[in-house]
Amino acid sequence: MLNIRSIHKLSNSGKDLKFKQWLAGLIDGDGCFSFSKKGYASLEITMDIRDERALQVIKNVYGGSIKLRSNAKALRYRLHHKDGLINIINDVNGEIRNSYRLVQLNKICFKYGIILIYPQKLTYENGWLSGFFDADGSVTITQSHWQLSLTATQKTSELLTPLVDLYGGYVYIDRGSSQSYKWYITKKEDVLKLIEYFKEHPSRSAKNNRLHLVPQYYELKDMKAHKAEQETCLAKSWIIFFNKWLNYE
Repeated sequence: MLNIRSIHKLSNSGKDLKFKQWLAGLIDGDGCFSFSKKGYASLEITMDIRDERALQVIKNVYGGSIKLRSNAKALRYRLHHKDGLINIINDVNGEIRNSYRLVQLNKICFKYGIILIYPQKLTYENGWLSGFFDADGSVTITQSHWQLSLTATQKTSELLTPLVDLYGGYVYIDRGSSQSYKWYITKKEDVLKLIEYFKEHPSRSAKNNRLHLVPQYYELKDMKAHKAEQETCLAKSWIIFFNKWLNYE
């Protein structure tokens, strides 16, 4: 007889497993399962206005709506239709890793008679990181010393610590106003390895534009293009690259 986890593995064994894992990562970062005052269940995902394409992909699969938030800088995807909710729960059940999100999901699972499945240990090839990075990650170049870094920020270190063993980098406390935790990866070998990961598990947010530019950054920096004398072709190549980079800010 198959146990619940075995059934879950079989149902997730198709070609869309990467998408389900990506979706779980996105929900862990930017999503929220909740109930209205009247007891209606819903899922909401809030993203930058530039990430409409990612939310549209989810809407096309499960239904729901996408609306502009009042500040006009963010979009909110909302799903409250029972059939769509059950479909999305079945797809991400067993892939959700955020302890707060698991509590929220468990309440909705109980409402619909679904048994909550806890996630197994995160592995390198899991598509979860791609969705989580779309939610809480960033790709930046520090102009003071032209250092490229990939980061992800959370209020706790719960979701970030496992990333260090799998993908490199380290976690530290950002002692700014938010007092948040940040996963920080800047070593060239680790960054390029992550770029290969994103080729297998593509980002669906606007951050994908910068991820595609990372190899070009290292190629130009290895040639010292960022230090080249003005009016040289090498310096012009760096300017063209960096202007393109800034366009995706």
